[in-house]
Amino acid sequence: MTRLLTIYTKQSTMLKNKIHGELVLGNPSKAVVSSLKRSLKQIQKEMFSLEEKLLKLVTEVHQEVLTRLKSIPGIGKKTALMLVVLTDGFDRFTSASELCSYAGLTPVIRQSGSSVNGRSRISKIGNQKLRNLLFMCSFNACKPACHQAGTTRLVERFTSE
Repeated sequence: MTRLLTIYTKQSTMLKNKIHGELVLGNPSKAVVSSLKRSLKQIQKEMFSLEEKLLKLVTEVHQEVLTRLKSIPGIGKKTALMLVVLTDGFDRFTSASELCSYAGLTPVIRQSGSSVNGRSRISKIGNQKLRNLLFMCSFNACKPACHQAGTTRLVERFTSE
């Protein structure tokens, strides 16, 4: 189901871009735009249906995990659902280090001999979808604080002038 959702998401993005491209051209064909909009509506309907079915299946088994995940800032209903699906409800891991390795978030130190030291980076050997999902969660969790800090600086700058 998650693969099909990924395919539908890509198709939805593609159709939105095509609609935007048609409208930007200046003289869009009404038949083409309406056809693209119908296709987009159908794909969105299928995505909604699949997400509801997936949510129903996951809540039967992992309701408590979903509730806990949704309480974390930056994680919503869809993200929590995908985290549970991608990790099998976190049942396959016995420690946090195993989860980090599975997601490809463990550090790798590149070193050659004793004098050439490279910067340490994440390994990226793991589940790319899970890693991207966690990155977006961290980005969203930081966004309000970053936005508030930026707004505070602007207010201070304008009031000092």
